[in-house]
Amino acid sequence: MMKRLLFLCLTVIFYSCIQTQLPIARGVSQELAQYRKSVLSEINYDLSFRIPKKKTEKINGTAVIRFNLNNTKQDLQLDFKGDTAVPYKVSVNGTVSEIVITKGHLVINKSALKTGANKINLEFVCPDWSMNRNPEFIYTLFVPDRASTAFPCFDQPNLKAQFKLQLQIPVDWKAVANGSLEKEKTLDSVKILDFKQTHPLPTYLFAFSAGKFDTISRTQNGKTCVLYHREKEEELRNNADSVFSLLFRSLEWIENYTGIPYPFEKYDLVAVPSFQYNGMEHPGATLYRASSLFLDNQPTQQQLLKRANLIAHETAHIWFGDLVTMPWFDEVWLKEVFANFIADKVVSPMFPEFNFDLQFLLAHYDVSYSVDRTSGANAIGQKLANMKDAGSLYGSIIYHKAPIVMRLLEQKTGEAVLQKGLQQYLSENAYGNAGWKELIDLLNVSQTDELPHWSDSWVNEAGRPHLSATINAKNLIIEQVDPFHKSRIWPLELELAFSENGKISQQKIELTSATEELQNVFPTGNPDWIYLNSKGNVYGFVEIDSLSAGYFLNHFSTLTDDLLRASVLTDLNENMMEGNLNLGHFLNLIIGQMPRENNAVIYERMLSYLESAYQYRASVELQKDLQDKLEIMLWAEYAIRKNQQTAIINSLMRLAKTEISLIKLQEYLNKPATHPEIKLSADQQNDLALQLALKVPEKALEILNTQEDRISNPDKKAQFQFVRKSVHPDQAERDRFFQSLLQEENREHEPWVDQAIALLNHTLRQEEALKFIRPGLDELQEIQQTGDIFFPKSWLDNLLKGHNSKEAASIVRQFLTDYPDYPENLKLKILQSADHLMRK
Repeated sequence: MMKRLLFLCLTVIFYSCIQTQLPIARGVSQELAQYRKSVLSEINYDLSFRIPKKKTEKINGTAVIRFNLNNTKQDLQLDFKGDTAVPYKVSVNGTVSEIVITKGHLVINKSALKTGANKINLEFVCPDWSMNRNPEFIYTLFVPDRASTAFPCFDQPNLKAQFKLQLQIPVDWKAVANGSLEKEKTLDSVKILDFKQTHPLPTYLFAFSAGKFDTISRTQNGKTCVLYHREKEEELRNNADSVFSLLFRSLEWIENYTGIPYPFEKYDLVAVPSFQYNGMEHPGATLYRASSLFLDNQPTQQQLLKRANLIAHETAHIWFGDLVTMPWFDEVWLKEVFANFIADKVVSPMFPEFNFDLQFLLAHYDVSYSVDRTSGANAIGQKLANMKDAGSLYGSIIYHKAPIVMRLLEQKTGEAVLQKGLQQYLSENAYGNAGWKELIDLLNVSQTDELPHWSDSWVNEAGRPHLSATINAKNLIIEQVDPFHKSRIWPLELELAFSENGKISQQKIELTSATEELQNVFPTGNPDWIYLNSKGNVYGFVEIDSLSAGYFLNHFSTLTDDLLRASVLTDLNENMMEGNLNLGHFLNLIIGQMPRENNAVIYERMLSYLESAYQYRASVELQKDLQDKLEIMLWAEYAIRKNQQTAIINSLMRLAKTEISLIKLQEYLNKPATHPEIKLSADQQNDLALQLALKVPEKALEILNTQEDRISNPDKKAQFQFVRKSVHPDQAERDRFFQSLLQEENREHEPWVDQAIALLNHTLRQEEALKFIRPGLDELQEIQQTGDIFFPKSWLDNLLKGHNSKEAASIVRQFLTDYPDYPENLKLKILQSADHLMRK
């Protein structure tokens, strides 16, 4: 803490000596952010927005911004991406002021400012960019630097402020915001709502939603939570009770763990149709994608677990990210690692039938490897020079590798020590900012270099170690190789398992060097198999030797320990992805072993691997060889696996190609009364119609028109009307639709676009879709600037995952050759999404 105060004092002294005006440039540079942090304090926003009913009409806003200023030697830059052609009214400290709006900044002349308390009054037209306006509702989404697309502000995470809000909305709308409703009145056809002042928040967490919402509320332990939604009664079923139960249980667990009662005034939820993310942790008004909360008729255990984890994750953010926020967005991973780490702990006792270690393995390792195995791997900790590029830092590494590292940290320090450290971290920095270093310093009671060095190797380095084991008589040689050829050594704790004469033995190994030979490991010198990761907690590529791979492929079901079996399955998949295991052998393993698998979690992971490897990796010839076998197995499994029917039918919808299966699926869609054993949700019916239109093009328009007429939910109908263009039987129509998606105004609903791009580039149409790859790559920088944080990567994934030809690989390589100075963060994402192509 003293180091931080010393740094702040030096920063103030440094900037007080600056005479030259800071340059005006797009975004918020670190230099600008540091300067503003050194001179600004006590920031308050009093905001008002008049939201008309018609989406075509502009939103007008007013802002009163109060702050203390300790230096008036510089003009003051606020961030605002408003239309420079629109007239704005601005007064500074009671005097009408001349302003300049340029490069996304509203510049206040230093002559209008004074040392001490200042007040700026503004009237403005609010840009629609991050207001997410729909015909019957609106919601804000300002992460990471989008608050300045709606109103003038200091858009950086370490300038927290208190917000007051007034909304003027249509009289038949409802609204929710960070603060509680203070007063309400109606004037003609307008409802005027005033919300209480918030606790200190960064600008990216300020939020409100308004529209034609219904509400449900529940009270428990003195806390009342309200759920805003647009679902029909039959779509809610028992979902609402489950959501509230998960929410209250999460709150209670996290309060007990942190020792800090819920730190904000209220906790309301908003279920948004087609929300860009699964959830966003605005305190008092947390947003969720509606389909993530309201599950199908017969949800799988994995779907139930995923929903529970999501609610726990967003709730954990209230403490980790909202109460204490990272100082700069280069540490955005920090709030995510805390939230995921806590969420895993919260959810574990909710599902006592699940093995927590097994669940952690399957939740995080595979997704993290999908990046770390590629030449575009990025570190958990990344550099950020300007807030305008903050969205590019998001991805699987910060959401999945970071929790693995956090768990390793807990194993290193001990659970009690880490919990105490986190409690101190939160209490010392409440309603303020703190980073990873502050936590490591709290935990490093020995004041040695060991913990900081350990942290640096896992947080600031990209990639994963490659591990291999070789039998040398009765000895075992273990090698660790750095795939990036930097001679790095990761500190690893291995769990060796091997079998001799049917007896499994285990041994813990501390690996701290590149090579280690263990003496007299094998009594007979002739093991049936060896494996370095029997507990599933080793992070790295665990190469499986041909002897062991052969055994696992032929005797997989004999591995009776669930965690061992899941770990072997994960590493077999990685060996297949790395080219160390034949794809056909792997697919035959999955098809043969699924009927024998009794663990529901492992079963659903097998199904996921089957779908991914078959659809996106297998050649046309291999697919033909396996198609009948695959479909026969899935239909047989569907008939007997009642708890996995939703997952199985979803896979059948995507994988089925034979005439008999497609006819059966059409009957399920068109004649549900004759098949009462099949209960498809509204979303499943829509997905099935799209898949059938793709695979039965001669009936496509009939299928699509009939399904569209069935849809009663207006939000779901709008999505279907948009996405159906991607499976139009006329290629010229699909080409025109793709071209339209290159225009920003047609990408407003990003989940719709994701679905459409994936269908346009489906494996069945990959040859004709080759022409989409280059313009899709050309549009990437624009997508990063105009889209939300996850959109660039999802755009790339859906553009490329359906392609597996050398021609597609050549197009990607040529693009990278044509732009040798392409932004590094986006280049890495291309290499991640195109990894399967770059290996050709």
